Amino acid sequence: MANEVVLNALLWDILKADGIASQAEERNADGSKTDIRCTIGDYTVAVEAEHGVSGSKKRSANQDADDKLARRVCDVAVAVAYPTECNTRDDLLANDLLANVRTPGYQPEPGKTKWTAVKGADFADFIRQAPNELGSPETLAKVANAAISKAADHFSETQRRAVMGNIGAAAANTNIKGLMTDLLTAIMFHTRLDTIRHQVEPTTDARQGGHVFYSGPWPPQSVDECRQDHDQIVKNFHTAHDTWLAVDYKHIMEWSCAILHALPKSPNSNTAVGIIADAAMAIQSASGNQHHDLVGITFCQSVETAKSDGSMYTTIPAATLLTGLLFNDAGIDWTDFEQVTRLRIVDFACGTGTLLIAAANYILQHERTGKREQVAQALLEQMLYGFDINNRAIFQTATGIGMIAPGIAFRNMHLYSLTLGNDPDDGNARLGALEMLDGLGQLSLNPRPVTGTRIDAAPAPLETETFNLAIMNPPFTRGDIRHKQLDAATEKRLRDRESQLYAGLPMDQSSNANGFFVLAEKYLDAGSGRMAFVMPTAMATNPSAAAMRRWLAERFQVQYIIVSYDPERIYYSGNTQIGEMLLVMRRKGAAANAAAAANAAPTTVVKLTANPDTASSAAACASSIANGQTEAHQWGIVDCIAPAVMAAGNWNAVQFTSSELHRIASQELWDSELRNQVIIDPMGRPIRNARKCVANAVNATPALFDHDVEHCNKLAVAPDCYVQPPPSRPQLVNTLKKAGYLKLAERVRLTTVKNTACRTTVPAVSSAWANAVAMPVADTDAASVEKAMVMILNSTPGKLGMLLVRSNKIPSYPQFSKDGLERIPMPRMSDLKPAQIAGLAAAYDELSGLERQSLPQAHHCPVQLAIDAAVCEHLGFDAALCQTARHLLAQEPMVTGRRYEYAA
Repeated sequence: MANEVVLNALLWDILKADGIASQAEERNADGSKTDIRCTIGDYTVAVEAEHGVSGSKKRSANQDADDKLARRVCDVAVAVAYPTECNTRDDLLANDLLANVRTPGYQPEPGKTKWTAVKGADFADFIRQAPNELGSPETLAKVANAAISKAADHFSETQRRAVMGNIGAAAANTNIKGLMTDLLTAIMFHTRLDTIRHQVEPTTDARQGGHVFYSGPWPPQSVDECRQDHDQIVKNFHTAHDTWLAVDYKHIMEWSCAILHALPKSPNSNTAVGIIADAAMAIQSASGNQHHDLVGITFCQSVETAKSDGSMYTTIPAATLLTGLLFNDAGIDWTDFEQVTRLRIVDFACGTGTLLIAAANYILQHERTGKREQVAQALLEQMLYGFDINNRAIFQTATGIGMIAPGIAFRNMHLYSLTLGNDPDDGNARLGALEMLDGLGQLSLNPRPVTGTRIDAAPAPLETETFNLAIMNPPFTRGDIRHKQLDAATEKRLRDRESQLYAGLPMDQSSNANGFFVLAEKYLDAGSGRMAFVMPTAMATNPSAAAMRRWLAERFQVQYIIVSYDPERIYYSGNTQIGEMLLVMRRKGAAANAAAAANAAPTTVVKLTANPDTASSAAACASSIANGQTEAHQWGIVDCIAPAVMAAGNWNAVQFTSSELHRIASQELWDSELRNQVIIDPMGRPIRNARKCVANAVNATPALFDHDVEHCNKLAVAPDCYVQPPPSRPQLVNTLKKAGYLKLAERVRLTTVKNTACRTTVPAVSSAWANAVAMPVADTDAASVEKAMVMILNSTPGKLGMLLVRSNKIPSYPQFSKDGLERIPMPRMSDLKPAQIAGLAAAYDELSGLERQSLPQAHHCPVQLAIDAAVCEHLGFDAALCQTARHLLAQEPMVTGRRYEYAA
């Protein structure tokens, strides 16, 4: 049986073979010993291992790792527990090692340690991500935001207006905090340049593009030196950044110099820049490679138009997971320099560049060409393309990409700032990168050239190529708030331009995000094109997006749909609270070629029960998904969608964590479509304009205005108020006259809801419930039909049917569209016998006055059990299957509000 020392040597050999610079059983200067020492960029990673996975073994590994941090012999430590069955190199490659990353700021106690299962074959990727754990981006973002706010507060309102006036149009859609954010980014980059300032020499004047030798003092002052003389802080930084231009870095340093030059000549400016410099030094010394995540956080918070233009930043874990899946099985020979550098990667909505930087880091971590510096330069100058409507975002992207290799004097970066609004040259309305759709639709008969401002050049027609990979988190703003940052006339012109561009394209125009699918498809390589998107989960479930789903399935094999059912992180963008999913797709080949078999592969749907919150765990999660071991590692539950189902636009497998629950909902429910069974009266939105009144007021109408779970806790619900039209909407009285009995939930909080449908005791209108009208059934009165429908819709099969067609925006708080409610799977009432309806109506009369328990407790609620029994008895639904579904539904994270609990 192998011991720990032997296993350490074998693991070291695995890491070394995968390109990790490492040494086993390394003796440190203080006499201590490190099991395995790895070098990742500028960081040292110590691996401390134990043979065994018992609690004592894991505690020992953590203690050894923490000891190395305390001795300062490493920057970050990784504790590892080898399974007892590991004895050979092959054992290590095939088995899961338990690991967790320890940093000076993160050393959780045993009971709070998150151990990640990492296959030995994937352990090198885990190690490569370890330095990203050096500092929590969220915590460091608080440091950055505090410094930005404090610095901005040193300027009076008059000074702020003067600064913005000095900057001019370049500072559109921002404020003094935004400029301080950009200055923080530039000084963070300055700290990176400090590490190489004695290794580079100025040879040309990059601003002129010629060969004028620089003759000024060298090297430029460091950040620490610039901040020493308080009275000269602004001047020192301006001089240093202007001096760095003699090497290059134009896209970063010219903007920084412009900000510094615009600041008032006062002690307040020196104090403010000193605050920013202190924060930059603190962040860079703590954050490892995660600086860009916190830059994304602070940048998006400084964009005043973020809500209107959909400014989102992708978290580093999500970017790591998405890039890992995008590059998986991409057929890249990482030892072939020509093949690697021929890659072209694009983000048409790059924002602060997180996804492009993640792609670049992945390439640098995996290339084995022996020409790392040349690959880095190719990344900066040839391989990466980014487009955005915010020139400040492009600045942030250029800075983040530049931090990958600050020692390289890079030029010709393919980063473009595009116009949203009226083009200053020709006055036409422009929609940023979406202008590149021109010519695809039906109305754009004379496509006009798309002009952009490259980061280091004058405005010119865009340079575009055929891209191998597209990766993006496009803006998904609703139609009713899109472009609200602009004046009314410009907003109308942009909406008209959208209609013109989108005409004939398979797009739901309520969201502009769908346009980026069409745009990416237009420019992707015809044979090897792959793309990866962050999108709202609602895109998989909204009826309005069905055409886009069918269009994607026609042109792409959707390899992965990764949706989060982790109640702690239902999203992948850091500044949103809505549910999101990751999509990874590859273009379909011709029907006759060898890729036809792959084109017929099903789509893998992963419902994450634990959404990775670190880069290392995200890399491990990506490996587990790619290797088909997601459930074994308890990352999530896997479903598959057949090609024919995808082609029909049915992505409902994302709706439930449990695969069995999805199977029951999609295959075992009554075989009927609801069309023309329940007519939804679309009065909900107008009713919200009604105002509450007393019972004897003019035109007073009973209303179930709210969905209070304590009031709506029985099948029969009394109105909770009276409403009347406001003086400004007298015509609303005609709508109020349509009051009825039958109500279907328009939105529910699944962790507390008791009813998904109800029948009011008197005719009533509602703003939180959809008014429904049951179709007439021969030889049966309308009241009995309504009562029977309330029973069906509140049964477990009925609730599953509703949840199957919900708009999955926030899993625990679904909303139901009119189209969705009209497609709820349930029996066709006209096909039922009068005795069946009468039996359900009688059960309703017996149960309607009894209080119900909320959905998480419904599996043992006596009223729910009675409802299910009646539905099974009178409609023939399998009672055992109903019981299984009831118990599975009660375990769903969207119902419990807690993470999924795997069976022992």
